Amino acid sequence: MKEKQKLTKVFLVSLAVFFIGLIIAYSTMTDGGNVEMRRLSVMTDRGVAISLEVFKPKNATRENPAPAVMLIPGGNASVEYMSDAGMELARRNIVAIGIEPYTIGRSDVEKDNDGLGSIDVTDYVYGLDFIDTTNIGYIGWSMGASRVNAALYVPDPSGEMVKDDAGNESPKMIIRDGIKGVMYVGAGGLLTNEYQINSALFEGEWDNLYRGDRREMNKNPQYTEVLGVDQFDFWKWYGDPASGTGRIYYEGWTGHVAGLASPSFVKAACDFYTTTFNLPNNKPILFMWKELGTALSFIAVIIAMICVVSFLIDLDFFKDDLVTKERVVLEASPKKWFVCLGLILPALFGAATAAWAVPTGQGILNKWVSKNLVHGTNIQNVNGLVFWLCCLQLFGLLLFIIMNFVIVKADKKALKEQITLPGTRMIPMLLKGVLFSFLSLLFVYFIVTFGEQLFAISPRLWKVQLNSLTRLRMEKFLMYFPLYLIPFLVANYLHSTSFYIKDKPVVSTILFWLANGLPPMFFLLYAYGKIAFLHTTPITSLGMSRANGSLVDAAIMMIPVGILASILYRKTKNFYLPAIFNSMFFTWMAVATDLIFVGK
Repeated sequence: MKEKQKLTKVFLVSLAVFFIGLIIAYSTMTDGGNVEMRRLSVMTDRGVAISLEVFKPKNATRENPAPAVMLIPGGNASVEYMSDAGMELARRNIVAIGIEPYTIGRSDVEKDNDGLGSIDVTDYVYGLDFIDTTNIGYIGWSMGASRVNAALYVPDPSGEMVKDDAGNESPKMIIRDGIKGVMYVGAGGLLTNEYQINSALFEGEWDNLYRGDRREMNKNPQYTEVLGVDQFDFWKWYGDPASGTGRIYYEGWTGHVAGLASPSFVKAACDFYTTTFNLPNNKPILFMWKELGTALSFIAVIIAMICVVSFLIDLDFFKDDLVTKERVVLEASPKKWFVCLGLILPALFGAATAAWAVPTGQGILNKWVSKNLVHGTNIQNVNGLVFWLCCLQLFGLLLFIIMNFVIVKADKKALKEQITLPGTRMIPMLLKGVLFSFLSLLFVYFIVTFGEQLFAISPRLWKVQLNSLTRLRMEKFLMYFPLYLIPFLVANYLHSTSFYIKDKPVVSTILFWLANGLPPMFFLLYAYGKIAFLHTTPITSLGMSRANGSLVDAAIMMIPVGILASILYRKTKNFYLPAIFNSMFFTWMAVATDLIFVGK
């Protein structure tokens, strides 16, 4: 009884912290009421809806229009990636409009559309009466640089044609009227002096797309020739920003994925656009309070979810079939070297194969899913990640067989009972496992969506993977859940027979987390270790870049996955339940935002 009362108090406190965190985030994002923040779904001229995140200063009106900057994320990133720069620009009297490109997050899927919505949104922005359409800018991150370029250039009205090196003619392209500045982050480069708009490039010292020794970037002819110098200084303007000839390189101690949430990038964005639009830049950078608020909220919601899981598992309806009866329960080997091998070898295998498995899996599953399940569309990075997980668990299963049947003589009866669960009704158990997981996650889904409706804010953590699902993404959830369930069943069987310790719950939880989290962490250590020690990166290829993005997400997601797997198994001694729960949890986070690939 006392334990239940304590759990209830923890649950209520976690809910309170969740809303306190969102209040902190919201008050920071709105600058205490001086900025309006809205999530919009705009129906564009082509009849396709696109999701926007708009930060509008209160003093931007029809009578007093304000400059505007459109912020475009790259790859499979959601609009929320751009929110830190967006809120700070708005605090400096610039309308900031984050774009969620078509196929990503809550935007509709649109095939073969240049810029994935950047052109459509630009047309929409030019029609808003509270925006000064003579002072427009763009920020493009990673692949967002090409999406910026799709909207930035328009055919010359004169109809002049130009020839390429092969002699093919095409319309001459010019910069769209009203554009005063363009800033690329982690990709692209400075515009040549042919174009009279200010131009900037931000590169993180840990950015994984820069080729060559990053210590020599300021001497690299690829970057210096635009300025007409042999060496440049970061954070120094070249040319005259007032006349549109300003050029500047920014650098910060950050990387490609984390760069948009770094103080150095946000400071650079504010410096560039307040200079370009000739506005004061005298306010402190406060966005970290917003990040703190969302971090508190999501730690709290995970704790609340753990409490809900504990409440549900104590109900007789679930306990009767999900909690196993008398049987032999295996525990971790007392030999530390044995346990360490079971953790480290799969992690090394996962790190070594990630750059191959993620893009290969995308290629294989893109074709298979489109052909056999849903014709025409599937989720790009999710395909690569589920394929990598399957490869990882196949290796883990092989290692498990060798270690338990060749190196040591494992209790075969216990291994069999771990699968068969004697005394358990298998079909009702599996059905109740699905219902249990659904109800637990439905609570989190409701809380996250409710919080968003109250505060017009989307979760920033996990790449917005705790996100409200559109109808199409709900279909993807139902499609990918069984695909993720397969590797999670194998993983939870291996982990529950190898890392459970009856009298040491904390140690067990750490071991479960390490078993899940070490493979992506080892890959990231390899990738960023090379940057740290050799000042070059292995991630410049498309395959490595995809693996990097997928495994950064996986490393974060495996924290709650490992903790919940340990808690659920300790309460039930039933490895099926944590497998079902975690695969459902992982699927939700994976499909909620990721880029939907449109096939033929």
